[in-house]
Amino acid sequence: MVRHQPLQYYEPQLCLSCLTGIYGCRWKRYQRSHDDTTPWERLWFLLLTFTFGLTLTWLYFWWEAHNDYDEFNWYLYNRMGYWSDWPVPILVTTAAAFAYIAGLLVLALCHIAVGQQMNLHWLHKASSGLPPSPL
Repeated sequence: MVRHQPLQYYEPQLCLSCLTGIYGCRWKRYQRSHDDTTPWERLWFLLLTFTFGLTLTWLYFWWEAHNDYDEFNWYLYNRMGYWSDWPVPILVTTAAAFAYIAGLLVLALCHIAVGQQMNLHWLHKASSGLPPSPL
């Protein structure tokens, strides 16, 4: 009986597959590339870095404004006519956006470190290109 062996053997690269899969939805080995990153992807990286800075500033502002939460609630009560604790959802939403964008930025920096082509998925582009909303 003849025993056939595969012509090529690819070493599994689980970490690299997860890195490119989460960042750019490129889970297959043939979809990864060591080519240079395109200028558009570099522009998206700069936009992601800028959005990270904006979100960090917004989170710091709401984190440090805790002495003025009551004044903010009174202001909104006088304008809308009902009482609600608005700073809590704003702070939670901002923290979630900051964590998401920080995760994308870490993945992008890992792409740069391992020499992979950055190719941000369109869903990440749509969600990271928007500045944080004040509700």
